[in-house]
Amino acid sequence: MKKMKVCWISNTPSPYKVAFMDLLGQKTDLLCLFESRAEKDRESSWYNYETRNFKAVYLDKNNRRRVLKEAAAGYDLLINSDYSQPVCMYATYLFHKYKKKVYIHADGGLAVPRGFIDKIISFVMKRADEYLSSGKEVNKYFNYYGIKDEKIRNYRFAAMSEQEITNAAQMRAEKEKYRERCEYKEEVIFLSVGQQIPRKGYDILAQAAAGLPENIGFYIIGGKPEENVLQIVRENKLKNIHFVPFLHKEELAEYYAGADVFVLPTRYDIWGLVINEAMAFGLPVLSTDHCVAALEFDRLYKNCVNVPIEDVQKLREAILTLAEDEELRNTLGRRSLEGIRDWSLEQMCEDFAQILNA
Repeated sequence: MKKMKVCWISNTPSPYKVAFMDLLGQKTDLLCLFESRAEKDRESSWYNYETRNFKAVYLDKNNRRRVLKEAAAGYDLLINSDYSQPVCMYATYLFHKYKKKVYIHADGGLAVPRGFIDKIISFVMKRADEYLSSGKEVNKYFNYYGIKDEKIRNYRFAAMSEQEITNAAQMRAEKEKYRERCEYKEEVIFLSVGQQIPRKGYDILAQAAAGLPENIGFYIIGGKPEENVLQIVRENKLKNIHFVPFLHKEELAEYYAGADVFVLPTRYDIWGLVINEAMAFGLPVLSTDHCVAALEFDRLYKNCVNVPIEDVQKLREAILTLAEDEELRNTLGRRSLEGIRDWSLEQMCEDFAQILNA
């Protein structure tokens, strides 16, 4: 049976994306057009440039018009992940010129009023035929821009393979071993993983930690901390906040396995795949009402505690509640582990295959 020819425009070759596309490339003839090789604020070694089951092309000003014209003529449909860029709008025009279907794909999204720009976003979005959404929270994002539910197709947005999820659960069973290996010092460990940028809210976490018992430890993985965060740590003489450099997946897994709670105090995350990862290790999640993954998973599995953004007091109270209530941590962690089993890369691939072949 001839495979469907799928063209996908995306931003960069992140590890989970390449892993997923390698799976989808077994079911389709997949071409991915990447807009760039890396983002400026991410560790370059994080990316994956080794593609096996799909063709990858990196667009630039010299090749993009030719590549897009060839793709529109030769492929059956377009999946557009970065619909706001001129090159993506041009791709939509070309595929429609050849009477090919165009999907807009969003693996996350929060409807935040932007004034007149909202009208432009709505206009651009409505050029597509159907919409790929990672869940009910993202459906609301599409709805905000005038997209009706009957045009939205839902899939499960994944970060790990079935085997990786199984391995994570097995590591969790040896929590004490990894706790010692990671040199966790405090009695209750709150782990966070993320870029050291204002959007992630680590200044809010540092303020919330001030005055808390020193048996509660905070370990923040992701590189050099921001100066304002360090200033809060110095001013409050916080000895229980620890900054860990960027770690690769294998090293990071040990920190997840030995922790007690995963915390992401983000001001804005259109998804937050670290939530998926933390759940695979059986961790309860503490995040904000502007983290789409935490909202979506809590709606489905009741495994997260979500507080308002920028609310230091609410975050501090949630930390104390989770630190003092081991039974609550265990209950939320068990729900995380049970829920994430349905969110593997393989299941995500099946979801896409069913949608595209419908």
